[in-house]
Amino acid sequence: MGKITIILMLFLIISCDRSNSYAKNDKNLGVFVKENTFISSPGIYYFRDFSIVVKEFKDDTIIYGVFDYYNNLLYQRNINVPISNYMKWTIYIDNQGRLWFYNTDYQETNILVVKRDKTTFVKDLRKLPPIPDELSKFIKE
Repeated sequence: MGKITIILMLFLIISCDRSNSYAKNDKNLGVFVKENTFISSPGIYYFRDFSIVVKEFKDDTIIYGVFDYYNNLLYQRNINVPISNYMKWTIYIDNQGRLWFYNTDYQETNILVVKRDKTTFVKDLRKLPPIPDELSKFIKE
């Protein structure tokens, strides 16, 4: 009985998620992410009451969409203006639960703020709130 308990404890310790702020995804399974997380690979990600779907096409272009709890579309990148998976891009979830979208293809930094009944997408640089330090570091790298 004691050996089984020790083996189970070791298994739990080894399999626990390390606090990594970069989320990777097996394209077929969803991953639960938390605040202060960078998403930079195709897949399905779940955060609070919404999901983020990042789709890569055969020509290595990326589009993404954000859906609410009931799978209603909140925001989607225009399919006619995809970003390249060869360029630097990320979706960053800050400590306030806001989604930041950054890519070097079009030199864009956008934010999606999801609050109860209201979703606000801001792409005008003059109207953006201050960019979080973690995202600023990513942009400067």
